[in-house]
Amino acid sequence: MPLPSRPSRVRRNATLLLSTTLVASMTTLTAQPAAAEPDKAAPANPTFLTGPNQGTPNEIATSYLRAHPADHGVRATDLADLAVASSYTSRHNGVTHVNLAQRYKDLEVFGATATVNIARDGSVVFVGDTLVPGLADNASGAATLDAVEAVHAAADALDLPDPADPRVMSRSAGTAQRTVVSGAGISDQPIPAKLGWQPTADGLRLAWQLVIDDSTDTHLWNAAVDAQSGKLLKADDWTIHEDVKEVADNLDRSAPGRSTTLNSAAFGSRNPVPDGSSYRVFAGPAESPNDAARTLVTNPADGTASPYGWHDVDGAAGAEHTTTQGNNVHAYHDEDDNNAPDFGSSPDGGANLTFDHPLDLGEHAQNYRDAATDNLFYWNNIIHDVTYQYGFDEVSGNFQANNYGRGGAGGDYVRAEAADGRGTNNANFSTPAVDGVGAPRMQMYLWPGTQFGSPNQVVVDGVGSFDASWARFTPAPTTAGLAGHRLVYAGTGCTTATYPATPPSGGWISVVDGGTTACTYLQRAQVAQSLGAKALVVAHNATGSAPVLTGLMTSAPVTIPAVAVTQADGNAIKAAIEAGEATGSVRKHPNHPGIRDGDLDAGVIIHEYTHGISNRLTGGPTVNCLTGNEQMGEGWSDFMAVTTLLDPTFDTADGQRGMGPYVLFQDDRHGAGIRPRPYSRNMEIQPFTYDGIKTGGWLNGTSLAVPHGIGHAWASVLWDMTWNLIDRHGFNPAVYEPWNTGGNNLALQLVIDGLKMQGCGPGFVTGRNAIIAADAALTGGENACIIWGSFARRGLGYSAVQGTTARDDNTEAFDTHPSCRGDFVGRSAQPALNTVVAGDAVPMKFKLASNRGLDILASGSPYSRLVDCDTLRTVGPDGAITPRPTPVAAQNPGGSHLSVNANGQYNYPWKTDPAWAGTCREFVLTLDNGFQYRTYFRFVAGS
Repeated sequence: MPLPSRPSRVRRNATLLLSTTLVASMTTLTAQPAAAEPDKAAPANPTFLTGPNQGTPNEIATSYLRAHPADHGVRATDLADLAVASSYTSRHNGVTHVNLAQRYKDLEVFGATATVNIARDGSVVFVGDTLVPGLADNASGAATLDAVEAVHAAADALDLPDPADPRVMSRSAGTAQRTVVSGAGISDQPIPAKLGWQPTADGLRLAWQLVIDDSTDTHLWNAAVDAQSGKLLKADDWTIHEDVKEVADNLDRSAPGRSTTLNSAAFGSRNPVPDGSSYRVFAGPAESPNDAARTLVTNPADGTASPYGWHDVDGAAGAEHTTTQGNNVHAYHDEDDNNAPDFGSSPDGGANLTFDHPLDLGEHAQNYRDAATDNLFYWNNIIHDVTYQYGFDEVSGNFQANNYGRGGAGGDYVRAEAADGRGTNNANFSTPAVDGVGAPRMQMYLWPGTQFGSPNQVVVDGVGSFDASWARFTPAPTTAGLAGHRLVYAGTGCTTATYPATPPSGGWISVVDGGTTACTYLQRAQVAQSLGAKALVVAHNATGSAPVLTGLMTSAPVTIPAVAVTQADGNAIKAAIEAGEATGSVRKHPNHPGIRDGDLDAGVIIHEYTHGISNRLTGGPTVNCLTGNEQMGEGWSDFMAVTTLLDPTFDTADGQRGMGPYVLFQDDRHGAGIRPRPYSRNMEIQPFTYDGIKTGGWLNGTSLAVPHGIGHAWASVLWDMTWNLIDRHGFNPAVYEPWNTGGNNLALQLVIDGLKMQGCGPGFVTGRNAIIAADAALTGGENACIIWGSFARRGLGYSAVQGTTARDDNTEAFDTHPSCRGDFVGRSAQPALNTVVAGDAVPMKFKLASNRGLDILASGSPYSRLVDCDTLRTVGPDGAITPRPTPVAAQNPGGSHLSVNANGQYNYPWKTDPAWAGTCREFVLTLDNGFQYRTYFRFVAGS
């Protein structure tokens, strides 16, 4: 069952070329043949590209690529200098993933790579690439700038501050002139730089490639600067954010009612580490407080993935940390947004490693910081340990401080920043490209619920109530509030001198002027607390909304709540104080449900962590190369979240599954979530088909956002595939179990394997082919037809064309692979039309080798779908791309149903609809193994 031929590379252009990152070292391969010619061998597995070959995987990969330059849109001379960027073997299937970098004149061509996957017997399984043609045709440029000058040029082009005294920290010999420059006030980490070739529309240009961890904003820039002119040639942001506008548009979309799901042993390791640790968390399959109460989980660390537990870093018995820190992750609060732990913000579990901190969901999130951080630590470790079972391990570049001698490079545990002060209503993940060079950073945000109004309230007795904002550096006002406290005005409140000489005894509330010229908000709160105030109210010094109060949290935190009110409301409060002795309260607003914390939503945590997985596995552990408008990073992240947490007592194939409903204040996972549409195999709920990624191709002529909307489209296909595999292989609630124990386990394995195989710059068709190749390597292609059918139903069928990774040059098709489809007995073979009277009952007969009984149809089978009578394409009658005509479940006339005779000939009596007169439809019957019988009909009116 060979894969379809790859689309033409004639349209390959600069939009497809992806930047790689700094590669620590490469092994140059000289042009020499392997022990056998790979293209001469007959494939033992018909889905592989070749049969067995002799030689090392690196030799076979290079030999195969050089033997087939035209298949990859290049000339033989373009492959004269290849280097192994990385090469590692997946334990579970024996496939070696060889990632080759294209070079010219001993320098790397940025973004020009090929991933060649070699089976145990030397067969070539699959190739994905972003190779660049015509290297020598228009290569130009000279290195007149040094690395420090390149840093200045990049800072100017990226609109960063002027670098402050950048210094060379190290420099290596060699043509690439690898250099490390100090952060110079623009980068939180030292800036690595190297020379190489940047592809442009006019050919290769000699360039400096730099990685800048933006100190001024949440960006991890990979920038290519012309080494002669200093012009910025390309910049990729390796920090993946949620789409702020999309989130804002969806904040008040409601959910259709609340359900419950029970915690179970779904995430219980088969090989637990008995270190006595325990964590009170929202444990899977519960996703968030929507699903269930917290439970106390004991000894959750998996002995295979985390052999010394979650709090170890030295590889010896006994925890080095009793806080939320260890080999896989360090979880802490960073509400002051300085990319460092706030004072005392890593909860301590003590010598017994007991993390059981209080949580009251009726209050604001700042009042249960430790419980949220516990949950963040737990889920980062869980996704580390779970994905380890499926192949995201040390050699493939996973995230660990200490790799315990098992390959790869250490030093890259996840820095998980809870309630990060960089923003609200969001989350992000930054992935350094090279395994072991820099630690990834996850930033989780608070969700203030501004759609419900202000979170807090200042009440002045006898005067009125005033909406108030919130502070990041203090506890939040409680629901009970501070009733009956005297209000004291203290001017700027910057020093004790601004207060009355004798502050009132007992409880009182400080009211001070706003603005940060005189002193910080934090200083005002510290002064008020030192004098005995029970709360601080800041009267804004300018028109407009009251600010969210911020301040550095590098010392013992303030313990009294602080809020801010508008200038007008502040004047009213100060007037009441001036008029006489005023009393009042600071409280959580009675109409606000409470600020929520994304750290309590496992779906969001898994989503963000998976950005690191997809970046690290695609193209190997030395590059980040998921770019282009058709890249599916958001889709893999959503898929991992909803599939890992899948619970059939709550989720159904044809029901509605939202992404991130908790942080959007929706009642349960049936909510619409943060995506354009929720996930469902029901195409009335999730209408995506492949052409829907085009500009103007979504509902009502709108466009899916890049990358989030397009990523959700990819995840919708993977969600269908997962349920189809569950229909075939059953569901296993235990995600630590092997891939062959349930359809959901198998889906997780195939998607992770596909990431390893697909190579840089994948689009939807490449991603599809990589998953099919992954099944071929894992099961010998047992599930190929199920997978083909899943993709074909969404327009990613056998004849679909990807074009480049731009969004507007693809073409959808709904046909399955030729080896997965057959014709009905007595009906015209595809693509001929059968003519029938609309409304008639039509017998649909097909022959199997034997009588297999009647329980042989896939879920949702059979169905028919409207097609154009001339082209036989599935197109909308109103001209819109989305929604395409959805599959219509076939009906039986009277009491008839599927039948079979002793020889294995089946008959499905199909009742057609009189309203179909003058139209054409395709009829599709799918067996439980994914094989499909298909034919086309033209319907005429009866006499």
